Amino acid sequence: MSISRRSFNLMMASGATAAMMARPGLAAATDVSFLSFTYAEDPNRPHVQALLDGFKAKSGIAVEPIGSAWGDVQKNVLLRERSRTLPTTAQLSERWLPAMSKLPEVVNLDDAIGRDVLEAAIDPKVLAMGQAGGKTLALPLITGSIGMVANKEVLEKAGVGAPPETLDDFRKVLVAIRDKVPNSVPFAAATKNPNSIPLDFMIMVWAHGGRIITEEGKVVVNSDAAKAALGLMTDFMKDRLIAPELDRPDSRRLFAQGASGFYFDAPQALSFARTLSGRGNQADGMVLPMKTPVLKAGDTAHSIQWGHLVIAFKGAATDGKDAAGIEWLKYLMSDEVQLSFPPSLSALPVTKTAVASPKVQNDPFFKAWANATGVPLTNEVGVWGNAPELSTIISEEVQASLLGQKKPDAAIGSMAERLEASMAKGG
Repeated sequence: MSISRRSFNLMMASGATAAMMARPGLAAATDVSFLSFTYAEDPNRPHVQALLDGFKAKSGIAVEPIGSAWGDVQKNVLLRERSRTLPTTAQLSERWLPAMSKLPEVVNLDDAIGRDVLEAAIDPKVLAMGQAGGKTLALPLITGSIGMVANKEVLEKAGVGAPPETLDDFRKVLVAIRDKVPNSVPFAAATKNPNSIPLDFMIMVWAHGGRIITEEGKVVVNSDAAKAALGLMTDFMKDRLIAPELDRPDSRRLFAQGASGFYFDAPQALSFARTLSGRGNQADGMVLPMKTPVLKAGDTAHSIQWGHLVIAFKGAATDGKDAAGIEWLKYLMSDEVQLSFPPSLSALPVTKTAVASPKVQNDPFFKAWANATGVPLTNEVGVWGNAPELSTIISEEVQASLLGQKKPDAAIGSMAERLEASMAKGG
């Protein structure tokens, strides 16, 4: 005899009732789900599964994982919102919160968990990643920055002793890799996905002393600095120092397989190198966090503030401070999670106690990453409610220049006009 999924879930939930009733005030089991892009990544799925298993062992509540590719999360959430099938919780990149915060189903965690509880556990600068409109609408899960990593083994094959400090030296090193490491992409810059291209372009604009959009929402990309940045990237394409049709997963694989010297990523670069190389911890020696090359020696290097968030949606599983979905969020703030999950992804934890722990303070990779971040800046594109449209505009114009369809200056001019129009109607 077959049983429906709902009946099966109810049967499973009833088995957890005794364990939950032993905890005063904890509501009976309610279906809890977690839409996660990390769960969709083969190298990292076991780490998310460990979270799910740990929470079930602790609370008796099962959380259903829903895998979604990183680039599809926003689309999937919006589709689920329209069809009224939103998950209990979802994992976000910090840059998506402004857009996601507009959904009426988002839970205000200041009420569900308590602003005092959140501020006591998480540093205000980190907690701010999950805040919009004066409310805490998402829980920070892991944190760090997006910066440049170098492959020490590839540099050695190219006869390079130390990572370059200036953009001129960077180009010379890329040429050496192209000429001495066969079938390589010297700089595995993102050249395909509108979720990835703006990040690489943004860092290159900063390296030239420019900006894209100010904190006040003014578009300032039509500058000599931005034109020079895109011109340099276009020259890299012409000289086979970067390659078309690369997204971040492609860059990670090339890097791990010794076919790329540099790319931009979060601290997770270490865990990806371990897994995608098939060498485990023996691959650690190849991953060298470095400051992004600057226009001239002495300039300040920048990286992008970065993190993963967990957002909750209204429903039976999040109705009340003792609801199963809220208990799941509280578990993610625990030392048990924060001292295991972020480090397993080569990322920094978000809670004060975990950050202060010897496990984090004495980790050589975290120290190297901290020394290489320079001055992290806020994502100038992702903080706006129309971020998806802004990202698409930037990507289209960057690609047009890289592929020779427009001159860099013309692409920047068109980008500025289109960004201004988008900001005027939706920023």
